[in-house]
Amino acid sequence: MTQCAKLRLNKTVRNMRGQALVVIVLIMAVVLTIALSVVSRTVSDINISTKEDDSSRAFSAAEAGVEQALLKGTPQTFGAEVGSTGSFNATISQLTSGGTEFAVPILLSSGEIAPVWLVEHDDITSELICSDLKPCFTGDELKVCWGEPGTPSDSSTTPALEVSVVYTESENFSTTKIARAAYDPHPTRANNFEKGADGGEAIDGVAYEFCRKVNLVNLDVNIRNTGSARPGPQYARLRMLYNTTQSQPAGVKIVGAGNLPLQGQKVVSTGTSGEAQRSLEVYKLFSDLPPIFDYTLFSGAGGIVK
Repeated sequence: MTQCAKLRLNKTVRNMRGQALVVIVLIMAVVLTIALSVVSRTVSDINISTKEDDSSRAFSAAEAGVEQALLKGTPQTFGAEVGSTGSFNATISQLTSGGTEFAVPILLSSGEIAPVWLVEHDDITSELICSDLKPCFTGDELKVCWGEPGTPSDSSTTPALEVSVVYTESENFSTTKIARAAYDPHPTRANNFEKGADGGEAIDGVAYEFCRKVNLVNLDVNIRNTGSARPGPQYARLRMLYNTTQSQPAGVKIVGAGNLPLQGQKVVSTGTSGEAQRSLEVYKLFSDLPPIFDYTLFSGAGGIVK
């Protein structure tokens, strides 16, 4: 083999070695990239799983706070550990006690009812009471508001509102009577409701599209002389009508003298686990008859009479 041939052979071998080294480096880079991707995805999956677990534990802790708050009943703020990984902080507050405005805390679908109490409840038994320490409503006029801002007044689903005032004329509940009024913003709907509505306003921080004043004297409701007198208006039932496609808000405010008694309690519970926090808001309103009883006939003689 000539010297020239040897030089060409050595050069070819060096080139092949260099190419092999480049291929090995490329393979190592690909393997390293895949390995890093797998490790990163594993770490990401672990983080997501940890966050989901913390979120679930935080929600469970918040639920535990609500349960304990409903058992305690009295307004207060308290907290506790839940197991070894969670905790909660809960606050119990009163709804409207001694105030003049009450925004119903739930939206009402067509046919649904919200009670607005005009008498107080005993702290232990929840019986209806009126006393110097727990005075009942003594006014003679309410303003009811309903509908979200921007709700049209001429739609087939424009909400109307029926107000039923339950009242007594003596200490004996056998004298209980009901006075009703119904208001419809829709100008042409055939239902014999009072047509039209005043401009909307805000009640307890919630804005409404429609409002109307309800004069209890005009409804022949027996007005309470003093806050300690039990005879008089017991509560008003607000029934939303026609809003079959969207639930709507409702609220009540006092016009003139008088305050609203306690309407119930609000519980806010925040659960914590790791870095996760979850909050629950629950309202406990005083019990009322289901809406179906408004359509049932009763007879004191022992049978139902048509």
